[in-house]
Order: sequence, then structure tokens, then C-alpha cells
Amino acid sequence: MTFFYYFDTLPSTMDEARSRALKGAEDDSVIVALQQSQGRGRRGRVWESALGNLYFTYITYLDVPLSEAPQLSLVACVAVGEELRSLLPPTHVLTYKWPNDLLLNGKKVGGLLLESVPIPGKNENGYLIGCGINLKNYPPQMPYPATSFQNEGVYLSLEEVLHRIVASFHRYITLWRKEGFAPIQSLWMKEAANLEKNITLDLQGKTQSGTFTGIDGEGALILETLQGVVKVNAGEVLR
Repeated sequence: MTFFYYFDTLPSTMDEARSRALKGAEDDSVIVALQQSQGRGRRGRVWESALGNLYFTYITYLDVPLSEAPQLSLVACVAVGEELRSLLPPTHVLTYKWPNDLLLNGKKVGGLLLESVPIPGKNENGYLIGCGINLKNYPPQMPYPATSFQNEGVYLSLEEVLHRIVASFHRYITLWRKEGFAPIQSLWMKEAANLEKNITLDLQGKTQSGTFTGIDGEGALILETLQGVVKVNAGEVLR
């Protein structure tokens, strides 16, 4: 059973979810806010949270080796992408920008944030999957061009998208735990943005350029450079 908790406004659905997980929130709990005053994305960035878009955090508890936990970010990305793609007309293209951004017609339309919560006295960790989807609005003047579904001529119901994505989380997390990362890797690669193209990465203040050739069996980005093949576990694609 999935438990949905709705709020008009929260500082952050991630913070609310963390607090609830530490207090024993049910597995498959979903924290939804119509607006966030302190929403955040990767690397502590502010996530613009205007009214009309979808903001939620999904809580799940998994007994997963720490070495495999980062794969969950890509699992969630595929779960969201596969569901959203089914709602698009064939003229629109939805792709994945490593590690967990969603691009609609080449512009950022959504993103995910993964955090873990150690649960005292349990073998399982709590995992928080934060999800923001630009259904109606999008922030201007972003480092990477952004858009919304409505801006691209696609009008979606917030409630329908929310429930379909949560159901998709169930399916793809189950697939991952039963069959490993290989099927997720294949699905992600099939819709990867900029595959076999030159990209530039921000690696915590340093930049690295090369040809993006895919992701490996652990979810790391594979970059072919003049100095050889580089595998990147943490970073951001700038262009």
C-alpha cells in the first residue's frame, strides 16, 4: 500500500521525508507539496518550486549494499522517464542526462535527488527519492536550458503523473532487485542524451572533456579522452 501525504507548502519534501523516515514512516510513503520554499537539487542547489509543477519525495527501505546504492538514482530516472515518455506525442523526445536529469526536446524538464537515511536498529537503510517535474513552469536563465511540458505543448494532470510515477518506482525497483542493474543500464542507455558526442563534465571544480560512450555496470559515466578512458562516479554534465 502506498501512503500519500499532501501539503500546500513545505520548505522541502526531502526534509519532511527524512524527518518522517527517522520516526518510522511507512515504506512506500510519498510526501507531496504544491510549493517548496527551500526545495533543493543536486549539490545543494536551490530547486525553483513554482506553483503548478510536481514536487514529491518517495520513501522506501531497502537492504542494499552501499556499493550498489548509487544505482537507485538511475533506476528512479528510468522509472520516471519510461512513464513520462508514454504520455508524450511521437514528435517529442525525452532523454536522460547523466546521472538523473530528464530532458524534453533537449531541455531540462525534471530531475531527481537520492539521499539515504540510516535507520537505527535495522539492516535496511531508508532511501529518499526526490522528484521535480516541470509540468507548467520552468526557471529562466539556468546553466542548462530548461523547459516545461506545457511550454512544449503537452498538458498533463499533476495527480495522474504523480500516481503513474510512483507505480513505476515500484515496478523498476522490483526489477532492479530481482535482475540486477543490467536491464536498467540497457534502458537508460537506449535514451541517453549526447551518447557518442563530446561533452564537458564539472568534477567538483575541475572540468573534463571527452566522448561520452555510456555508463558501466555500476552506473558510472564512461568518457573517452585523449589520455584514455575515464570512469566518473560523481559529476555534472555541463554541455
